[in-house]
Amino acid sequence: MAAAVALGGGIWAMHFVAMLAFRLPGMDMGYDLGLTLLSLAIAIAFTGAGFATLDSTAQSRGRLAAAGLCMGLGVVAMHYVGMAAMRMNAAMHYDPVWLAISVVIAIGAATAALWFAGRDQALGMRLGAAGLMGLAIAGMHYAGMRAAIFTMDHRHGADMAASGVGQTVLAVLIAAITLLILAIALGAAWLERVFHKIARREARIALRLKIADVLRDYDTDAALHQIAALMGQHFAVGRAGFGQLLAEEDMFECNVCWTDGSAPTLLGRFPAADFGAALMARLERGETVVAGDLLESDPRVDARGLATSRRLETRAILVVPFLRDGRLRMTLFLNDRAPRQWHADDIAFLEEIAERTRLVSERAAIAAQLRELNATLEARVEARTSELRAAQEALVQSQKMEAMGQLVAGLSHDFNNVLGAILASFDLIARRSGDAARVERLAGEGRQAAQRAANLIAQLLAFSRTQRLATQALDPALVIERLRPMLIRTLGPLIGLECRLATVDAEDWAALADPTQLEMAVLNLAVNGRDAMPAGGQLTIALEAHVAQGEADLADGRYVVVCVTDTGAGMDEDTLRRAMEPFFTTKPVGKGTGLGLAQIYGSMRQIGGAVRITSAPGKGTSVRLFLPRTAGAQHDEDALPAPAGAGSGAAHVLLVDDDPDLRRALAAALTDLGHDVQAVGDGPAALALLETVTREGHTLPEVAVLDYAMPGMTGAELAAELGRRHPALRIVFMSGFADLAAIEAVAGPEAIVLRKPFATDRLAEAIARA
Repeated sequence: MAAAVALGGGIWAMHFVAMLAFRLPGMDMGYDLGLTLLSLAIAIAFTGAGFATLDSTAQSRGRLAAAGLCMGLGVVAMHYVGMAAMRMNAAMHYDPVWLAISVVIAIGAATAALWFAGRDQALGMRLGAAGLMGLAIAGMHYAGMRAAIFTMDHRHGADMAASGVGQTVLAVLIAAITLLILAIALGAAWLERVFHKIARREARIALRLKIADVLRDYDTDAALHQIAALMGQHFAVGRAGFGQLLAEEDMFECNVCWTDGSAPTLLGRFPAADFGAALMARLERGETVVAGDLLESDPRVDARGLATSRRLETRAILVVPFLRDGRLRMTLFLNDRAPRQWHADDIAFLEEIAERTRLVSERAAIAAQLRELNATLEARVEARTSELRAAQEALVQSQKMEAMGQLVAGLSHDFNNVLGAILASFDLIARRSGDAARVERLAGEGRQAAQRAANLIAQLLAFSRTQRLATQALDPALVIERLRPMLIRTLGPLIGLECRLATVDAEDWAALADPTQLEMAVLNLAVNGRDAMPAGGQLTIALEAHVAQGEADLADGRYVVVCVTDTGAGMDEDTLRRAMEPFFTTKPVGKGTGLGLAQIYGSMRQIGGAVRITSAPGKGTSVRLFLPRTAGAQHDEDALPAPAGAGSGAAHVLLVDDDPDLRRALAAALTDLGHDVQAVGDGPAALALLETVTREGHTLPEVAVLDYAMPGMTGAELAAELGRRHPALRIVFMSGFADLAAIEAVAGPEAIVLRKPFATDRLAEAIARA
């Protein structure tokens, strides 16, 4: 409205100011007031109609031509109505050629001015549009005046001039109306700007509320589609959407794109380099990219980016980047097919919406990550627990191997003594075979020496075997008693060992612990005591009863205490405070890992017990292991009681062992005991023998004695095949390995297993039990 009043009034004022400059010698002139004001109304009305016809947000040639025609005809109509308002003593008519020229000038110049004004808002374009409009008015006016032909008429001229408004009055009137138009135009323009700002502010407040509702009520993907549509409609652009940068592939993926129907959609994947290296560099720095016309000379757009703009039919862009952890992740973009001048408040508003959207999308991404973490939490905890359990078992085994290394010297000395006794006995038997009584005595001595060797190996295997940690009820006195020979050899001849294992009441020492852990703990403490007494001393292992009540490191209840005390150098307060820290050791490099006491402390805490150390420099060290007391202890599993009548009945036995010497010896011993023995060297031979016996109709063996570790087919595999073919055949296993879990997995926990070496009486008892 303000533009129509200002432009229409300005055209009218220019016309009548120029008319005031018009003079004809000897002729008086005046103006009809009604027609004069009518010409003003025509100028304003046609100018407003032209502006209304022209839509600056979506220019087209048809709209531009219609607006130029309307405004040009308004100028022509205003001019000739103003000419008709003239009162003078002359008749007036027009040259058709110049009249047509004036019309063409008015329409052409008005159209060109509107095209310049609507193409860009730059100052140069505005000045060019103003100049063309001025030329249109002036050119049309003077072409129209050139078309006018005046013919003197003295009969009515004076009366006509007198009946109109004089030129002086008209000048004053034009000046007043011009000032009034100027004031109205300025006021209307100010009000229009105020109303426009208010309307835009209210529209953006409403848009913020809509976006807040969308972000609250929709999931992330649906919300982004809704926001793209709202932003595209608000800014009246051809395309709006979100793009995600796939950094690993250096690609932009656009899954959200809204268009107004005039621009092609932008969906799919595009190489990031297609948008121009300079533009991508600004986005990666977190800068908003603003371009009014990409096809004009712009150093930010290289040849590849220019080609992409043409292919996507994009001239104006506004792109806001989303950064996370300093890296470009997403963009919010507005594109338009026509050049566009982006205002500072438009950029700020889009950046505000982008920030709100970024926060919500990142919150949704974090929520999705949390859901994924929660879904996999149990599996990850189980995996971590398994890793820790495996690491603990490996640590226990490595500590046992470390302790075994310290036992090698003592064991080799004792074992050589045993082998020497065995060899000497057999040499004497060979030399004095005729003396039956002497041979029998020497054989007994050799057997005793061999039993000592078997006991040594059994203790070593029992300590070194790998098995899952299993807490059970046990008698600590029995565990320590079994360990006593190994402790004596570990301590050496300079250190005395005293074990005080008698019960203090009528009950057994029944405690809850893992036997292997307890063995390892006592042996480690003995080794520590030995190292603390290089010149010799005394190591005492005692059992005590303890009742805990209100103690910080123990739950209330009854405990069995294993107390290991040495008379060594002792520890000061600083060393004592750090004694159970992992990897802390006072031993020289290569003599200790610093894990012994830490492992003992961890194992005691796992079973609900505790470790307490008392020490002072020069007064030795006492380590007390608190084991929770329980109802009853398990007894030695290696004991194999002989059933009534064991060995008294002869049986048909199938013996399978890959060691020929042992196989011959066992077969001879069983034969001497009255058994019928068939011996073979491996599993396939045993199956072939049974097949032959079955085919020929002979009696099948009643008991199969199988070695576990055999090449080709293990004893467990052979037992499974025998159970399938001959279910009535009873099985006895032999094994030289300490870990019997594989046998139990096949034959079950009730399987009869003999640990090598064993006496032939034990073998006969096992056959009887089967």
